[in-house]
Parts: sequence; structure tokens; C-alpha cells
Amino acid sequence: MTALFKLIERFRQITVAFAAVVMAGLACLVFVDVTGRYVFSAPLPGTVELIEGFMAIVMFGALAEATRHREHIRLDFLLVKSRGRARQLLEMLSDLAVLLLVLGATWGVFERTLSLYESGDLTPILDLPLYMMAALALLTLLVACIVAVLVLVRGVGNGRQDGDYLP
Repeated sequence: MTALFKLIERFRQITVAFAAVVMAGLACLVFVDVTGRYVFSAPLPGTVELIEGFMAIVMFGALAEATRHREHIRLDFLLVKSRGRARQLLEMLSDLAVLLLVLGATWGVFERTLSLYESGDLTPILDLPLYMMAALALLTLLVACIVAVLVLVRGVGNGRQDGDYLP
């Protein structure tokens, strides 16, 4: 099992690194676009559609990291006041809620990806297939789902409160 946990952790690290690289690329894209727009009066075509598409990848890529460290928005005022089994139950319910939300988002993006693939929709300016960006977002969400399952299972099995699923 340890090898599986390490493999999943590696996928999570790759997902987070990919999201960070995409975010840095978007920052460069915006810089070049703004410079071109205001200095040369020639903005880059398609910048807005690239930013819109890749921001979903950044957001869902960061979701795996937030899930791993249990850094989601929670009702901490309940957790601070609870102790022992009550705290473990609240942690488990919180982890379960995160898992259900991530599963729901994954299912929604999966259906949307299939719909975009079947329709063959393209971005209006660059004519890029929309399903490609949706598929990348789906991959990052799948990693977040696996991480959410492991956080829940390890938290229930070991009573851990740090979200650490590695043995």
C-alpha cells in the first residue's frame, strides 16, 4: 500500500507543479498582452480565452493541494471547541463533504468534457478545441478526488487531523 500512496502523492505533486507552471505562464501571457496593448497598440489575439480556460486548470490543480493539507474553508469554530471523538467525527464529516463536493465537480466537468467533444466546439478566436482544456481540468480533478478519498480513509483509520495520508 505504501507504494500506492507514494505514487498518488507523486501524481499530486505533478498536478500542483503543472498548475503552478500554468499560472506562471498566464502571468507572462498577461504581461505580454498588456505591454502589447498599451505600448505597441497590438494586443495578443485570444488572450482572454486562454486565461479563461487555463484558470480552471489552475483552480482544480490547486484543489488537490488544498485537499491534501485540509486547507478548505471549514467551520473551525466548531472544531476548536470540540475534543476527542467529537472532533474526529467533525473532521470525518468535513472530509466527507469535501469528497462529495469534489466528486460532484468531477462528474460535472466529465459530462461537460464529453459534451464539448461531441459538439466539436472551438474557441472563438484561436479555434482551439474546448474539450482539450476541459479534459486537462478533468485530469486535475481526478487527482483531487483520489487525494480526497485517501484523506478521508486515512483520517478515519488513524484518527489523523493533519490530512497526511502517507504512512
